[in-house]
Amino acid sequence: MFSMYIENRSQLLFIELYVEFEQSEADQNILREDYNSDSEKEFESNYEFVGPDGDGVAGEGAIAPDVSDVATALANNVPFEEPSFMRVLDLEAMHVPEFPDYISSGIPLVADGEFVVGMEFSSREAVIKAIKEYTIRRCVDYRVYESEPLTFYAKCTQYGSGCDWVIRVSMISRKYCWVIRRYNGSHTCTRATISQDHSKLDSSTIAEAIKPLVEADPALKVKSIIAEVQSKFNYTVSYRKAWLAKQKAVEKIFGGWEASYEALPIWFEAMCHKEPSAVVHFETMPAYQGDELVTDIRVLHRVFWSYYPCIRAFRHCKPVVQVDGTHLYGKYKGCLLVAVSQDGNNNIVPIAFAIVEGETSDAWHFFLSNLRQHVVTRDGVELISDRHESINATVERSNGAWSPPRAFHMFCIRHIESNFLRKFKAPYLQKLVINIGYSRTVREYEVRYQRLRERGEAYTDWLNRIPREQYALAFDGGYRWGHMTSAF
Repeated sequence: MFSMYIENRSQLLFIELYVEFEQSEADQNILREDYNSDSEKEFESNYEFVGPDGDGVAGEGAIAPDVSDVATALANNVPFEEPSFMRVLDLEAMHVPEFPDYISSGIPLVADGEFVVGMEFSSREAVIKAIKEYTIRRCVDYRVYESEPLTFYAKCTQYGSGCDWVIRVSMISRKYCWVIRRYNGSHTCTRATISQDHSKLDSSTIAEAIKPLVEADPALKVKSIIAEVQSKFNYTVSYRKAWLAKQKAVEKIFGGWEASYEALPIWFEAMCHKEPSAVVHFETMPAYQGDELVTDIRVLHRVFWSYYPCIRAFRHCKPVVQVDGTHLYGKYKGCLLVAVSQDGNNNIVPIAFAIVEGETSDAWHFFLSNLRQHVVTRDGVELISDRHESINATVERSNGAWSPPRAFHMFCIRHIESNFLRKFKAPYLQKLVINIGYSRTVREYEVRYQRLRERGEAYTDWLNRIPREQYALAFDGGYRWGHMTSAF
């Protein structure tokens, strides 16, 4: 082993070179007393100290040279030269393809977007997409004569009547791509009539074009899709075609309805695994194909869930629970039931959800029972809902869980107003009905009630069928906390 160090002794610069030889296993048992001395004096007597200029040690009065000069001298004595293998290194070789025989030639640059023989495509789908866009852009059309796994052959719809447009594209196995083998040049025909739509501008083509828009905004309106198609293809498609295109784009991005429902148990299982305090309750039912029972398959009937942060948040909210439902308009119908509460700053806090078959008495019982058992566990809460008979029946069969003194069921004033308008078709009285509900004192309530009575006793007779403590602030006992609606 070689090692070097610089030592300044007596103001002189020395470079000491140590040479150590490691013993082999055969020599490990040999004792060499001559090399066992650690005496510095003995060491110096065996080795000669050489200065930078190669001479022996100078006198005590010599001046040490500058360190930078020493470094320069050492560098000049051994000039750097690149090794021979670096002088013959081919740096361009690293860019050579590993398998040059399988590299396809580039797509020819063609003016005006025309096809040419030899143009390559990555897949059959890419071929069809390119031909469709070509015909749509030029307001022409084609008819497919051969569509096989390895060949695609099409002609102009007016082939033989003044236009010789033909294209044949085949799969080349050795190149792993599709190549145009025959092409007769651009169309020489013109469309006899001008149409606002194009037969090749189908919903699948539109879906591929609008996929980035749908991915960014799944709630994209159909009218916006029609405008996008008009801007991109210069055609105005029908509402139905645009709607179908959006459904296909959604399925391509987020998956189909069947796959989504099949993944639902997996998502809930993952949620409970991540947060064991979350609540999920499934109800399934047997599957039938016609009138025959399908064994080993269960169908989703209802599901209730609540996230643990929502459960904890309700402990710090007002003792108010607002429930409502909305219909689902996808492939599989049903209803989404939601329960929310509000904090001291009137911020809405969602606390529970359920997907059920509809707003039936059993469905509401399933939702409110789980809500009471897992989320709303304290007493003295107010339940605000619409006047749906299923909710009223659920409250009655709750064994006191949603009845006084544990809970107080109130009605949403907006739903009462809507029911009143549907009954009497008197929109000029809507505001008066709402103000009756918002009356905070008995005197204020009586004044407004009398105004409604003066406009017709039928109006007040209808309102009298609703217990006033369930819709008017003046008689609610303070349990509403000023909240009058279930809409959120």
